Amino acid sequence: MVAKSDRPTEKSIKLPLPVPEGRLFRHAATSDILNLLAASPHTALSIRDLRRVTEHSASSVTDAVDLLEATHLVTISYDGNCKLVQINHERLSHPGDPILEIPQAEFRDPVRTLVDRVTEELSTVHGIVLFGSVARGKADRRSDIDCFVLVDDEQALAQQTAHEIASELSDERFDGDRFKFQVLVESTTTAQRYGDRLREIFTTGLTLVDSESLQQLKSEVLTNGR
Repeated sequence: MVAKSDRPTEKSIKLPLPVPEGRLFRHAATSDILNLLAASPHTALSIRDLRRVTEHSASSVTDAVDLLEATHLVTISYDGNCKLVQINHERLSHPGDPILEIPQAEFRDPVRTLVDRVTEELSTVHGIVLFGSVARGKADRRSDIDCFVLVDDEQALAQQTAHEIASELSDERFDGDRFKFQVLVESTTTAQRYGDRLREIFTTGLTLVDSESLQQLKSEVLTNGR
């Protein structure tokens, strides 16, 4: 058994050796589907959902899912005639500290400080998702650290507090460097209005603080309310 991961601190997926399907990673859709399902392990997505979110063709998604099923990396269930795909939890492993999943190490301390401040100063935080270039591992010193925060209520007040935190942290130095922070706050009620924006965030973002409320929101956004 081998773990498929570029870095040891990231989520990894366990593959049997020899790999039973040599074509598995020849499909462009395979990695995108695995990343999406691993980021939302409690959500089962239909083929249509996977096509819409990953923007791959129907044939590419279908072929990739068939190969992933053959290698037991995903599980399949049905809702009537609708085929639903979910990551196989038995094959998925991840570090105990989600901050370690941030690809570029220089951003980990600033993000950890932001998460600590947000969870301390905002009440009823139901989730924090890092997104943008920092989450994708393609940031430079000019890149913003972008975070989505889900709260229970009082979105406007929470957004104001988050803005103040971001402004204060932007003036701090981390190992001699300053970083710019951007925090988007939505409540469990207001978040429903921003499906397209949240779909982009959830597709490529890293979940730093999780909850049932965040998992439910992810499911609703990624499945288009199915």
